[in-house]
Amino acid sequence: MNENRWLSMHYFLRAVILLGFSTYIVYLVKTDYLQYYIAPRMMIFVKGSAIALYIVACFQGYSALRAYRGKRMACDCEQSASRSSFRNIVSYGLLILPLLVGFLLPDSLMGSSMASAKGMNLSAAKTTISKRSAVPANEAEISSTAQASSGNEKPDSELEKMFHDEWEPDLSKIGMWLYNKDFIDVKEPLYREILSTIDLFKNHFVGRKMEISGFVYRETNMKSSQFVVGRFVFNCCSADAMPYGVMIDYPTAQNFAKDTWVKVTGTLQIGNYNGNEINTIKASQIEEIDAPASPYIYPNYDPLKDLD
Repeated sequence: MNENRWLSMHYFLRAVILLGFSTYIVYLVKTDYLQYYIAPRMMIFVKGSAIALYIVACFQGYSALRAYRGKRMACDCEQSASRSSFRNIVSYGLLILPLLVGFLLPDSLMGSSMASAKGMNLSAAKTTISKRSAVPANEAEISSTAQASSGNEKPDSELEKMFHDEWEPDLSKIGMWLYNKDFIDVKEPLYREILSTIDLFKNHFVGRKMEISGFVYRETNMKSSQFVVGRFVFNCCSADAMPYGVMIDYPTAQNFAKDTWVKVTGTLQIGNYNGNEINTIKASQIEEIDAPASPYIYPNYDPLKDLD
C-alpha cells in the first residue's frame, strides 16, 4: 500500500472513532442516560464536546479523501503515519474499546455493587467530633429534644448554642431549621445536607419522625432486621460518586431485596454499627417505590435558599 493510501486509512479510522464518540454522546443525551454518568452542571461541556468532536471528525474525513487522491497538507507539517501493526492496534484499540463498551453494555443505575466497592457512608458529616465547638447534649437535652415541636420552639440564642459549629455554619443553620420541625422529610435538594446535619448534631434529633427514600443496601454482617437506605451523590461524574445512607431497623427488613427502591418512615435513634455511633431509623412503614427519573443527588452549593 502506497504512502498516500496508508495515510488516508489512518485519517479515515480517526474520523470514524471521533464520529463514534460524538454519536454516543448524542445518544446519551437523547435517551436521558447522560445523567447516569455526569452531573447536570457538567453536561453543557459534554454536549459541547460532541459538537467539537463532530467538527474534527469531518476534518479528518476530508483529510482522508485528500490523501487518497494524492494531495498532502500544503505546509508539509503532518506527522508520518506509523507502519507498525502492533503500535496501531494498541493506539486505536485504546480508543475503540471504551466506545464499544459504551454502545454494547446496558446503561444502568449504580446500586449495591458499586456502593459496596466504594463503601457506604453512614456518617455524612464532614466535620470530625474533635473539630466541633458544640458541646454534646446530655441526657436531659436528648429527652427534651424528643419532645420538641414547631409549637414549642426554643429562643434563638439557645438554638444558636445548641447548633453551633464554626467549621460548618450552613449546617448549623440547617440544624436550627430542622429542630423546629415535627417531621423531617429528606428531600432531594438537601439530601446530603440534611443527613450531614443530623449526623453532626445527632443528639438533638433523637425521637424525631423522619422520611427518606433510596435503594436498599445490605452487608453480610448486618442483622436480618437491618438494611441501609442510600443514594449516590455526584460531584462531577460517576467516577467521584459516593453513596450516603441511613441504617434502617425493621422487623421484616429481610423481605426487601437489595437495590429495591423504598420510602421509609420512622423515628430517629442513635445506634451502633461496626463500633461506630450512627443514626438509625426505627421504621414504622416501608413502601416500595419506582426509581426516580433523576436517581442521583448533587451537592447543593447554596443550601440555605432551599429552606422553606
